[in-house]
Order: sequence, then structure tokens, then C-alpha cells
Amino acid sequence: MRALMLVGILLVGASVADAAALYDGSVPMKCTIETVFVCHEAAMCTRGTAQTVSLPSVVTVDVGNRLISGSASGRTARITSFGRGAGQLMIHGEEAETLGKAWGVAVTENTGAMSGAVLSPVGGFLMFGACSAP
Repeated sequence: MRALMLVGILLVGASVADAAALYDGSVPMKCTIETVFVCHEAAMCTRGTAQTVSLPSVVTVDVGNRLISGSASGRTARITSFGRGAGQLMIHGEEAETLGKAWGVAVTENTGAMSGAVLSPVGGFLMFGACSAP
């Protein structure tokens, strides 16, 4: 009886651990950009969509291959670093030589909620959305 209880506890513990880290970057994710706020200066931001800033509305985030893709043109963004902490997957990149921009995305590991920012010398934008398993 004790052995059966121990096996049950171990199985429940393993399934809870798996559910808690569903969006931890271990498998590629589809992320939908639902809302964008474009800021050209500190006092003025405009609400828009992914298309407002020339991004696809859905991107594939592949942390293992360090790549974000989804553009119909085939354009990709290289992930330069990532980390995990406080229930968040944090992904970073930069396109310093070509566009002069840096970006970051945070994904809540247990829900898939996503927020991100793209920064450039002349402004930037915030984006909000959600990620799901492919």
C-alpha cells in the first residue's frame, strides 16, 4: 500500500511539474501578437497591431534553435540569449548591425502570456499577446 501511494505521489508531482513549465522554451511555440503600442517619444504612444510595425501576427519562437520566424518574406530574428526565472522565459536579441535595434520578450511559463519590447534610437514599441504549443 505504501509503495502504491509513493508511486501515485511521484506521478502527480511529475505531471504538475510538466504543467508548470509548459512554455519554458523546451519546444517551439506559436506566439500571436495581439496588440502593439508604438512610441516615437515618451509622451506619445499609438495603439496598433503587428502589421502596424511590419511584423507577422503569428511568429514561431524556437529557443532551441535560437530563432524567431513567421514572416511571409522569410525574415527571421536570431535569439542572442535567453533565461528563466520567477516563472518567466525571457528571450533577448539584437539586430545591431542591420537595423540598430534590440528586443526582448517575456513569456509566462504556466499560461503562455507574452509581452515584448523593441527599442531603437528613434523610439520603439511594446507588444502583447499569447503563446501556444504548436
